[in-house]
Amino acid sequence: MQKKELRALSKIIIISGMAGSGKSVALRALEDIGFHCVDNLPALLLPGFIDAVAAQQFHAPLVALALDARDKSMPETLSQVWTRLNAIAQVELLFLEAEDEVLLNRFRETRRTHPLSQTGAGHKADSLAAAISLDAEILEPVRTLATRVINTSKVSSQMLRQIILHNYSPSAGELDISVLLASFGFKHGAPVDLDTYFDVRCFPNPHYIPQLRPLTGLSREVSEFVLKDPQVSIFLEKTADLLSFLIPLYRAEGKRYLGVGIGCTGGKHRSVAIVEELGKRLRPILPNLKIEHRHFDRE
Repeated sequence: MQKKELRALSKIIIISGMAGSGKSVALRALEDIGFHCVDNLPALLLPGFIDAVAAQQFHAPLVALALDARDKSMPETLSQVWTRLNAIAQVELLFLEAEDEVLLNRFRETRRTHPLSQTGAGHKADSLAAAISLDAEILEPVRTLATRVINTSKVSSQMLRQIILHNYSPSAGELDISVLLASFGFKHGAPVDLDTYFDVRCFPNPHYIPQLRPLTGLSREVSEFVLKDPQVSIFLEKTADLLSFLIPLYRAEGKRYLGVGIGCTGGKHRSVAIVEELGKRLRPILPNLKIEHRHFDRE
């Protein structure tokens, strides 16, 4: 009888991952699309929680649970529960992570204490770096169970929210929009078929480096030259964040096509490298994203 009731839960998403990687953002996004969410549930209570939902006939077809490393027994208990739940419900484990340096900066900027540095934590680290390292070590068995792993090192909170909405929204299939990222050269004429474009002629030009001039932005050498500029990094972050904010609004208005251009002088170096990198950042929320380089083979 219990198993029959549990099958009524159409989807259970367990969110785990390193502290500072965005679990709270992901959980809030799931709550916004109708998931019943529980944050930091002790792993030992997980079987009882699922049984209680079924026994009380709680109307929660979509459930999301966030678990972290503060619970010593979490990895082992989750492994046992994971096997059982997979037999009776549609279960996913979303694991969030980020590079150590990124996590260090996030904790320093927010001035928050790492959970594993706090008195009373199941594990106690004596420094922030040690806490991050310990977190990764404890969670490694959990990571191996993950059905989806997202590295948020280069993902803003807004972008992570859109990734969650795109992948887990019950109506995600209705939200498709065709997005084109196109590089071009202003000397060949600005495109008239795009909705908007950005001018990146303000960044250092590989054309003036003799060994880079014959190459294109698709080459590793040119890409590294362009992307190492700190201003380019800021541009990419802000542009990706802007587009991840705007695209859901365009979807809501019924827009089905969005053309975004990145233009440099000749359309061969800077715009090509930047479009490629921007595409990598947006593809998690736009798996059908198309990239087009219009002028990279022209002189």
